[in-house]
Amino acid sequence: MWTSPIPIHLSHDLAAAGKRRDYLSRRARPPSNDLIRLLRGAYVQRQDLEGLSHARAHEVSIHAARLTGLLTEGAVLARESAAVMLGIPLVGALPHQVQVVRRGRDGGRSTPGVRTLRASGDYQSLTRDGVEISSVAQTLADLARRRPLWSVLPGLDAMLRSGQVTKDQITSLASPGSHGRTRLLHAVAVADPASESVGESLSRAVMIEENVPLPELQETVRSAQGEFLGRVDFIWPQAGVIGEFDGHVKYSGQLTGRNLDTVLLDERRREIDIERATGMRVVRWLWEDAFKRTGMLRVLADVGIRPVH
Repeated sequence: MWTSPIPIHLSHDLAAAGKRRDYLSRRARPPSNDLIRLLRGAYVQRQDLEGLSHARAHEVSIHAARLTGLLTEGAVLARESAAVMLGIPLVGALPHQVQVVRRGRDGGRSTPGVRTLRASGDYQSLTRDGVEISSVAQTLADLARRRPLWSVLPGLDAMLRSGQVTKDQITSLASPGSHGRTRLLHAVAVADPASESVGESLSRAVMIEENVPLPELQETVRSAQGEFLGRVDFIWPQAGVIGEFDGHVKYSGQLTGRNLDTVLLDERRREIDIERATGMRVVRWLWEDAFKRTGMLRVLADVGIRPVH
């Protein structure tokens, strides 16, 4: 867990390497400008950092905070930072600062690289390789109180599906009168471990927020002869519509020895077989369609699945 995705260069290592104290800081300025300063005394190669996802880049900042001594005793990695280290998927922007809480009165301070918040004495945590992190249930509860449903539902679905947490464990943290309690309880209520990808969870969150009639999830489809044709992401039986989130990532595991065109052609044949066997219409949408909403809503509206107001 505690290996950075990319190398981190530390100022306090310069003397041992025979370098000047300002060697790294000079490389983070023109004309060289090949390093980026993450925190005081911690730098990474610009090219390395720019090649990472937002989650992996945030993980690098967490490692830098640890290496530079900013995660001192009593600090608990929390919120988005905990989600990154626990593998909880989130949709949307991540904070620039590493998120930390401290129990009791010792909190509420921030530095340029670390935001420190105050937490109650019963704040739930676990320890990984000597670093304290908020528990899966605590992390999900913290995020569901503060972030929109479309951002947190993928994490709730994924952790429920993996068995790392239960709904009761999360809702037990929603004490009466606590901040964001209603939002938290709603998010947990609509979470569903049947959802099998971030894109499917995002799509369902948009449906919920836009009052689109909700489908059944991951239903098995068979031919009239009982032949297994596949499991579909979404199905509206009464409307005669099947929906598929068409994320390119879902095909990555099918490409061994085959090109993408062949895989997509096979998928289209499967789609035709499903339509013939069920008499239903199969529609698809992409990540951008779900993230920006209008594309997915248009696809569904074209087959009669519209928001109910």
